[in-house]
Amino acid sequence: LDFHKHPGELPNPDSELSGWTKYALSCFRGRHDYWNITDLVAISVFLLGLLLRLQGEPSMGYGRVIYCVDIIFWYIRVLDIFGVNKYLGPYVMMIGKMMIDMLYFVVIMLVVLMSFGVARQAILHPDEEPTWRLARNIFYMPYWMIYGEVFADSIDRKTSVHSKPSVNLPSKLPPCIPGAWLTPAIMACYLLVANILLVNLLIAVFNNTFFEVKSISNQVWKFQRYQLIMTFHDRPILPPPLIVFPHIYIALKRLCCTCRRKPEGERDDRARRLRKKHKPLKAVTPEKAEK
Repeated sequence: LDFHKHPGELPNPDSELSGWTKYALSCFRGRHDYWNITDLVAISVFLLGLLLRLQGEPSMGYGRVIYCVDIIFWYIRVLDIFGVNKYLGPYVMMIGKMMIDMLYFVVIMLVVLMSFGVARQAILHPDEEPTWRLARNIFYMPYWMIYGEVFADSIDRKTSVHSKPSVNLPSKLPPCIPGAWLTPAIMACYLLVANILLVNLLIAVFNNTFFEVKSISNQVWKFQRYQLIMTFHDRPILPPPLIVFPHIYIALKRLCCTCRRKPEGERDDRARRLRKKHKPLKAVTPEKAEK
């Protein structure tokens, strides 16, 4: 592959490429868009926290909490640097594609979780007033059951309601909940579907994604490394706030080139420094990519 055919840009996906190369190119372009979204979210959350920190109490405390949440996005952003590594770069790509696969899985899991959570909450708490806590309880216990926390002490509400009275308890016990015996049976079906069927289905999807990316790991690494090099090559070398001086220099340089009416391709030669002799774009097969 001639990665320098168009400096600063990736090869045209409509060119004569193999199926694996087109797949790697599409994965890489999607990954680049996701990092842009991550940057936008991180900067937006930071600005929101900054505005709150400039206010008095209690807004200042909320701003600090937003800072703590915002640092998560900046640490995740470090994963983009791993793209230059031949071994870590494909793994970052795998994580990104697995996150997309998991989003589709979450939709299916949400349907199963709501079916059990609503039925369980309606049976065990028939007279509860509609509140936000009620909506939270619908998802709370069923969600943690996916990870193996089955809340064994609260499975059978009938036992806890009709336990033997002690001296300190009133003689009159609360009334029996109609249909409380049905919740353990519904819970057994829910755990069978969620813990065994859906979780193993997700693992199978992850395995498929792993082998797909692993088969083109060399091409994925080359795309990631090339784009990262070009990204930092086009950036000024001075850090903020000194970065304003390189921007002024670039603006003046472009203005001078415009006044001289130079061709568009000669106005900025920063990207041309990495340009090599053009070679025809050939199809790449997985066997050739390994060489």
